[in-house]
Amino acid sequence: MSADLLDVTNQSLQQALEPVSIPTSSSQATFTNWAKTFKCQPQRVFAPTTSLQCRQIIELARREGARVHPVGVGHSPSDLACTNGWLIRMEGLKGVVKINHEKFSATFMAGTTLHQVHASLAAASPALALRNIGSISDQTIGGLISTASHGSGVNFPVLSQHVRSLVLVLPLPGAPVVRVSPNDDPDLFKASLCGLGATGLMLEVEIEVEEAFRLKETKEPKSVDEVLDNLDEIKKSAEHVRVWWYPDGKGMIVGRANRTYQPAEPTASLLAHILGFHVTQFFLFISRIFPSFTPLVGRWAWWLSQEESEVVDDGYKILNFDCLFPQYALEWAIDASLAKQCLQEMRVWLNQEAADHDGLRVHFPIEIRWSAQDDIWLSPSYGRETCWIGVVTYRPYGLAVPYRKFHEKFAALLASHGGRPHWAKQHSLRPKDLEVVYPKFNDFKAVLQRVDPNAIMRSENVRRHIDGENVPDRMFKTR
Repeated sequence: MSADLLDVTNQSLQQALEPVSIPTSSSQATFTNWAKTFKCQPQRVFAPTTSLQCRQIIELARREGARVHPVGVGHSPSDLACTNGWLIRMEGLKGVVKINHEKFSATFMAGTTLHQVHASLAAASPALALRNIGSISDQTIGGLISTASHGSGVNFPVLSQHVRSLVLVLPLPGAPVVRVSPNDDPDLFKASLCGLGATGLMLEVEIEVEEAFRLKETKEPKSVDEVLDNLDEIKKSAEHVRVWWYPDGKGMIVGRANRTYQPAEPTASLLAHILGFHVTQFFLFISRIFPSFTPLVGRWAWWLSQEESEVVDDGYKILNFDCLFPQYALEWAIDASLAKQCLQEMRVWLNQEAADHDGLRVHFPIEIRWSAQDDIWLSPSYGRETCWIGVVTYRPYGLAVPYRKFHEKFAALLASHGGRPHWAKQHSLRPKDLEVVYPKFNDFKAVLQRVDPNAIMRSENVRRHIDGENVPDRMFKTR
């Protein structure tokens, strides 16, 4: 499929791409992530709507020696989506390619958002659904796969593990299109299931689905001691278990969700939204000026959350979680067998910070989730049942707040337990560090060299963490 572009002149490629080239005067010519914490102004920005246009971009970049990086909606709270080279906005490459009820699979264009995926599957006859989902559905399915994003449940792997095949454009002469799967170039397939946008430009994703289902979720408040003492039992107490820890409230909320045939009983409260969103954001704004007020905001949030609840709704609606405000977010994955010890150490540390007049003041909640082990080369769940621990520092009204010391101490604690950072979050690990925690790290690098010998699709983030280049961590940081 590559010969057709090899005979096309550079001028013809330029002309073909004019309609999807974003002018520098457009707001789309600058990229900012959702949290507005990272920003870049690429050399060129494209917004393709067809597979051919994607191939043309890759082929032209190869000839001109440009670097190219795809981006979805930019929900990653890191600089993973940023580049000073050429940026490809993938939102136009969307829609259903095929739904196969017999094989329980569905194929989507890579720029399709998960909201669109849910709607398309629900409209199928009979209705279908993804088997598991993370905290949000705003991101594209291609972005989801590229970072091995996860949901929660000890019997549910990261979402990439449900992928059956991928269609990629490779940055080789003629921009060839390949389909990879467990049987077709399995090494490239494994690498691309957490490929960071570097193993080729993803066009299509074929993913496993199941019959549409509802979930019944209960939430109940518990003491920290009760949760930690029974952590192994709690994590297995439902299909999907999540725990939210409120350090200043001295408690945890345990959420348990199981499939059910009960009719949907969604809950919504205008008063709860006003208190939980608008009032809380104002309190966080006050705590930005007066840090000593932060623990009171934490207790307020705990008070709002600690009522027992039960709700039945479509699976993805239950598993999605309101992220509230722009935030600095960090998440690490550790061996599930070490979770109790790690959380106990974290509790001691946070109590010490709280007791210190000049100590760090943390936000809420700390989210604790689980995933089954998998065999995806760069998945944080590779080879082990995993506990994910995530922290946030909110930015009320989009304003900056101190967070770096908290993140550094949190990362150091998780790293001491053999942790692996979520690829969509900012981290400081370099190749030598990654070789230690990822047995297949060098296999991944070998695949990159094979399919992209000229490093056309290596973003600054990939060159920093995978190749070890001296790319500053705060290169794209908003000021």
